[in-house]
Amino acid sequence: MARIILIDDDVEHLDIMSSWLTHEQHTVDVAPGGPEGWQLLQINSYDLVILDWDMPELTGIEVLRKFRQMDETTAVLMLTGRAEVDEKAEGLDSGASDYLTKPFHMKELSARVRAALRGVEQKGPKPLGTGNKELLENAGLFGTSLAARYEFLCVLGEGAAGTVYKARHPGLDKLVAIKILHYHGMKEEVYQRFEQEARIVSRLSHPGLATVHDYGQTERKRPFMVMDFVDGQILEAVLQERDHLPVQEALSTFSQICDAMAHAHEKGVVHRDLNPSNIMITPTAQSNCSIKVLDFGCGKLRDLNSEQGSGLTQEGRSLGTPSYMSPEQVRGEPVDERSDIYSLACVLYEALTGYVLHQGDNVAQTMLLHLEEDVPLLAEMNPELTFPDELERCIAKALEKEKDKRYRTMLELKSELELIQAKSLAI
Repeated sequence: MARIILIDDDVEHLDIMSSWLTHEQHTVDVAPGGPEGWQLLQINSYDLVILDWDMPELTGIEVLRKFRQMDETTAVLMLTGRAEVDEKAEGLDSGASDYLTKPFHMKELSARVRAALRGVEQKGPKPLGTGNKELLENAGLFGTSLAARYEFLCVLGEGAAGTVYKARHPGLDKLVAIKILHYHGMKEEVYQRFEQEARIVSRLSHPGLATVHDYGQTERKRPFMVMDFVDGQILEAVLQERDHLPVQEALSTFSQICDAMAHAHEKGVVHRDLNPSNIMITPTAQSNCSIKVLDFGCGKLRDLNSEQGSGLTQEGRSLGTPSYMSPEQVRGEPVDERSDIYSLACVLYEALTGYVLHQGDNVAQTMLLHLEEDVPLLAEMNPELTFPDELERCIAKALEKEKDKRYRTMLELKSELELIQAKSLAI
């Protein structure tokens, strides 16, 4: 039978309806008020919503309007003691499928429920993917067109803003990563950044950058992005396991990162958040490893003919991960490719030495270190290791506090790293 949610602040009435519908073999969730009901609606999928109009804190009509912003198809039956035609019309105009006037007999409730569910059936069955039904239900994706197109396999990661799933396209037999934002509690800026990330990555085409295959919203208005699935380890995890990378391996790896970011910069994209958690390392048969630069959620599209960009960050506001922010980011100034060069140099410094370059007791202190603290030599940070003098000079230049003194482009930095690598191999 159907999965139904009952939302009513009259607990006694709620229990009676729940018992009646459960007896009729429906699966029933109950919420004793508008806020509780709205929370359940955001995380679960239902065949029918039965919603009382008059409730304190969050009224039924308010819940209905919020619900229709993310779900336009699920049937909603309003319960109301209001007999005025205009008020009933307001409920229908706000998205209710039907209404039931109090007091009513439970048999009438059953008839209305059957009628509402017949309307759903006439629209055709909701599509269902071929993957993990329990995972889909927990994710609120059961019955969505997205679940019909992809077989959801497992959760790759979850954060405050959303969840990333490993999935498979059955027709192409291709693995993908699907990033889906949570709907509830998110600021509008989060959705804007998510859309911006999709728009940014769609402009890029490079082996070292993840590709966006699809972007849109589920029937419940949750934005999603379908991207390459990368089977590897983030650099952060690699460094936790191995402490640091040998010089030759680091030079090879970061030359690839420079090449990928040079492509992004050529397309007018500044990443603004290069750090070890946004770089994926994948072993390959041809070489030591290949890389993917991930997460352009903080990225900015630059007009190549001007200094202005289309980023969402206002001047005077900092954005990025504190230990890897350039001095100009810390000051909230406009950023360009040289800011990414500084951030990448911070990551390279950490990969070579096993130590984070600037890490204070708190965020403010860490950010201040980028402005005031001198950069120790690699050999000073980790005296147990030795580094070529050319590499020390390269790192120092990339980490100059004044951006005009750094490498101008990622390709310049890449050429320097490749030259150092060639000299080291010749010794």
